[in-house]
Amino acid sequence: MDWTRVCAAADVPGDGMKQFETTDGDAVLLLKAGAQYFACQAVCPHLDTPLEEGMFDGTTLTCHQHLWQWDIESGEPRGLAELPLACFDVKTENGTLYVRPR
Repeated sequence: MDWTRVCAAADVPGDGMKQFETTDGDAVLLLKAGAQYFACQAVCPHLDTPLEEGMFDGTTLTCHQHLWQWDIESGEPRGLAELPLACFDVKTENGTLYVRPR
């Protein structure tokens, strides 16, 4: 699959997250922990809650609605979560972030 441009790397807050729309029109959540970037689907698979409103501790993403949690590297559920997250590969090229489905 081809890489899709999302945003400038500087647009993602340090040790935080922000939702973006790709150039293909898909919603994606970009997360940053230290110097590493992650990307996943933008809404909770449980009740379509925007995950940008949740919490991120650098390794675990938590939906604020019902506290479902996921490992941000793999998308695997943790704790109460019953469904995985769709995650993307992320690359940085000339200060721009690109994603592609795994």
